[in-house]
Amino acid sequence: MDMSIDFIVVSIILIVLALSLIYRLYKGPHVIDRVVAADSIDVIVGLVMVVFGCYEGRALYVDLGLIVTLLGFIGTVLISKYLEGKM
Repeated sequence: MDMSIDFIVVSIILIVLALSLIYRLYKGPHVIDRVVAADSIDVIVGLVMVVFGCYEGRALYVDLGLIVTLLGFIGTVLISKYLEGKM
C-alpha cells in the first residue's frame, strides 16, 4: 500500500469526524458541548498537520501541529474557567 493512499484514507476519516464535530458545534444543546466540539476540532487540525508533516517529511508541520493543539487546549481551559465563574 502506498503512503499517498494511507494519507488519503486518514484525511477522509478526519474530514468526516470534523464535519460531525462542526454539526455539534452548531447544534450543541449546551455551551459545554460546543466548547468540547471546538477543542476536538483543534485537536483534529493539529493531527492533520502532524500527518501532513510525516507525509512531506518536514518537521516544521509537526511542530506547528503540536503548537496549535496546545493553544487550543489552553483556550478550552480558559473558556471553562470563565463559564465556571472563576475568572
